Amino acid sequence: MKQHENLNDKVDKIDHLRSGAKLKNLKKRAAFLAIVNIVLCITFIGCNNQADMNENVPANQEGMIEMVSLFLADMPGTFLQDMALDNNHSLYYVTGEVDAEEWAKMPEWSSYMPIRYYLSRKTDETGNFEVLYDRFIGGKLCFDKDNHLWVWTSTAIFKIEGNSCKKIIELPVNGGGFNSFAVDNDNNIWAGGLQTGLYKIDSKLNISHYTSKLPTNSLTNIHIDKYNNIWIALWNREVLKISKDQWVVYDNISSQSIWCLITDKNDHLWIGTGYFNEEKQSLRRFNGTLWETINPRNDNNEFVKGTVRRLQSDGQKIYVVAEHVYILPGGGGAELISTELLTFDGEKWNKIYDIPEDKNIPDLLVDHYRQVVWVATPNKGVYKIPINSVK
Repeated sequence: MKQHENLNDKVDKIDHLRSGAKLKNLKKRAAFLAIVNIVLCITFIGCNNQADMNENVPANQEGMIEMVSLFLADMPGTFLQDMALDNNHSLYYVTGEVDAEEWAKMPEWSSYMPIRYYLSRKTDETGNFEVLYDRFIGGKLCFDKDNHLWVWTSTAIFKIEGNSCKKIIELPVNGGGFNSFAVDNDNNIWAGGLQTGLYKIDSKLNISHYTSKLPTNSLTNIHIDKYNNIWIALWNREVLKISKDQWVVYDNISSQSIWCLITDKNDHLWIGTGYFNEEKQSLRRFNGTLWETINPRNDNNEFVKGTVRRLQSDGQKIYVVAEHVYILPGGGGAELISTELLTFDGEKWNKIYDIPEDKNIPDLLVDHYRQVVWVATPNKGVYKIPINSVK
């Protein structure tokens, strides 16, 4: 797309691409390429080209939730990497696919997979998808208070304004990788990840990098509450709270790694933790004074075993994603078996049966304008859950 050449010229070239090979190599790799696409659809948020949007969805035990699944058949690519809402309530999606032309140029011994990314927008649910960039950076999306688009990958942070793409931060070689990004009420950007330390970018693009003030330079998640407090989950099982110029570290709060955190309607902090299926302390709550373990449960008040790696709040209740895995024999790690999506309003647990359990749930996006929560699921599209339908 010519109108986006300014952006695309600024995107770094894929380092491992090699020229001089023939397109005929593509046939030799066709089978492998097909496998790669399947793996990508599982790894990221898969897309489904089916037309049927009401595929045998079981009813919730307390009645069927009126859910709509948005299939991505009209979008480019084979997997969905991320979704976001701008300040005008438009939905944005990053999709991708293996770049067949570049793959054909790769040496046969290379295991590197060149990926082509797209950025698409859907202003309303009845309108069409609009492809904004057909050679996009990839990564994850976030809009600041001025509705500027920020994109962060594992190694860099970009700010996009129109056709202009400016690289704000690039991590050094062996400098870790970003996994967390948030915008506070003063329009400051906060970002971090494994071995990166904590970065702050103000509205004038001044950068502060914090390392010595942190108990560890590895972060797993960042959340900003309604009072503009910055809550940071640290890899060493601690939580850091930044309130204006005051830094407070909470330690000894979990026996396992902390994967995510969120605050609820009562301003209580929740952390998702756990390790494989063996750890019962998968969800903890902090009321400002005391930490307590709140075991996730289903509608039958049965304990839901698993690791909580994702939390979200719609202002009335929290959403909990519990992952179940199969432990590979001989210390070979684990494979994801299923996930369960649960909600908790402070008194009652509820399980969302309408969401398929056989795949991962990589993202939950609260849309207060439409009063829905968007749930990204591989191979099933993006589900829309009306907030008031879950009691």
